[in-house]
Amino acid sequence: MTPKKTRLEREKELQTLLGSQAGKAELEALADRYAASGRRLRPAGTSLVTYILVCERERDMIAD
Repeated sequence: MTPKKTRLEREKELQTLLGSQAGKAELEALADRYAASGRRLRPAGTSLVTYILVCERERDMIAD
């Protein structure tokens, strides 16, 4: 099993993906999947990266 990434590591990874159109589309799709899971909707004006980090933290996918 691979160790969990820290929040800072994951944030940097997400920020890097935002640098390209394909990466942004990938992040939008990920956010849509998280929203479809029914746990948390993305509030208007919320950063895509912040929303994903919050969702992943709630799911214990990243280390504190």
